[in-house]
Amino acid sequence: MATHHVRVLMTAGDQAELVTPMHPASAPLRVPAERIARQAGLPANELPGREFTVTHLGADDADGFHLVNDPRL
Repeated sequence: MATHHVRVLMTAGDQAELVTPMHPASAPLRVPAERIARQAGLPANELPGREFTVTHLGADDADGFHLVNDPRL
């Protein structure tokens, strides 16, 4: 299963804006911040600036978030 690296630029309301191999900073992918937080196991307010791998990346969605370089470990 291929993984892709993504980075959360910011959260706005209940959405997180992601830079991905398919989505530059000028046109980020928006996904529910709660989904990322739940899958990665950290609070939604700690998402901005963090890097993740995802197991699914499409033009309109991403899923299967795992935190890269978890500073809590």
